[in-house]
Amino acid sequence: MNNVIDTIRLGAKAQKILRIIYLEKDGTSEGWRYVEPYSLSQDNGEDGLFAWDKSKDGIRRFSINRIQSIEITDETFNPRYPVEIS
Repeated sequence: MNNVIDTIRLGAKAQKILRIIYLEKDGTSEGWRYVEPYSLSQDNGEDGLFAWDKSKDGIRRFSINRIQSIEITDETFNPRYPVEIS
């Protein structure tokens, strides 16, 4: 999990789009999703990422432990909100 959080931090600092594979609660996955990272949270002991999901055209909360794969892309983004990840 630290590797995922480290990657999120690096991507946020550089304002780069992250490419993730996310496992939904029902066990399904939509494949690669492209997100703009904005903040990390902790709810009921569960780490989360608030990010703009480009395909959903909206902000989403992703549970860190359900991110199956993560990569930093070469694509930068202009923040829609303050990037609160350091």
